[in-house]
Amino acid sequence: MDQVLVAEIPESVRLPFLGLRRLGLFSTNKFKAYTPMTLWFLILGNLIPIAMLQFINGKLGISDIVRNLEEILSFTLILLRMVIVTYRNEDFTRLIQTIKLFWDPSRCDQQTKMELISIRGLTSQLQRLLLVTLSLCLVFVVIFPVLQKTTPTGIWTMEGHEKLYRFVIIEQTIIVPCSAFFLSSLDCMYLGFCAEIVIQFRILSQRLQELNADGSSVNEMEINRLNEIKSCVSHHRLILRFVKEFRQAFSLVLLIEFVIDGPLICAELLAAFESQSFQNQVRHVIIFIFLTIQLAFFCIPANHITNEAMAVSDAAYFTNWYTKHIPSLKVPLTLIIQNSQDEITITAGGLVIINAGTIVNVLKVAWSACSLVRGLRQI
Repeated sequence: MDQVLVAEIPESVRLPFLGLRRLGLFSTNKFKAYTPMTLWFLILGNLIPIAMLQFINGKLGISDIVRNLEEILSFTLILLRMVIVTYRNEDFTRLIQTIKLFWDPSRCDQQTKMELISIRGLTSQLQRLLLVTLSLCLVFVVIFPVLQKTTPTGIWTMEGHEKLYRFVIIEQTIIVPCSAFFLSSLDCMYLGFCAEIVIQFRILSQRLQELNADGSSVNEMEINRLNEIKSCVSHHRLILRFVKEFRQAFSLVLLIEFVIDGPLICAELLAAFESQSFQNQVRHVIIFIFLTIQLAFFCIPANHITNEAMAVSDAAYFTNWYTKHIPSLKVPLTLIIQNSQDEITITAGGLVIINAGTIVNVLKVAWSACSLVRGLRQI
């Protein structure tokens, strides 16, 4: 992609995008674009079956079972995400190319401009927080087990296979940091896109609320005001088209995240209660909190998009066009209101609505399932 185009992208999207490009993604070169997926497939394609084989050797406790599930489900998530991003390469590239058409916050008054700048600042802070959290988890997951001479992820029950054991440790030590970088970059790009969508809806609402036009005559004022509202209609359509493409690009990513994080949250909660070792309990609680935060990382921004989209309809409805005696504004304003009436929701594969309520529902199901399993174990 042209360096000039990349420079025009907001920082909250540009930095994660450049990070993914370093992995070879979003390249126009087909060979380079498919190389990361091929390498990930070759490495994870043997780590996942080896992890599954650990279940057939010996009697495992709840903590061991959950720890092995972490490896299987996490590596499956990474592999599926890599496949999705590779095959959706054009969709993600189109989003990057479209975002340069967005309005700049300088179009708004000073107060609104500062609010929008603060949204971008908060987004950058959240992205840094995610990177720091993943870095700490990386140290926790990789370095400590290596010092204890165990596999970085999962468990090992296949005694007598020393060469295979060393091979697995080497592969995991290589793939875990690379996978963490890939996951954090994609998650940060999702958050960056969500922030920019919210900002554009805010700008549009503010422009509609303060609909003004200058002119030396009533006719000239009407023409200028009509041109301004037409500009708002066109930009609203651009945002809606961008949101549609955004949902298509991230739909399967969100579905995989929901399908894998949900059972893992339940398993970590159960292991935290049932583990006999205090060290294992702390480990499972930390991972439970991290998974919940990661799910919230997807759900809460999606909730803000829905709210800001509906706010555009309210801004158009309460605009004071009728006080200016310009009936020609009625049609374009009605068009904006009509386009805003359909609630914008971010869905996972078209099956699950992603919003703040999703986190609550997942935690409720996890607690119920955990209580049920614990009750059955006591019988």
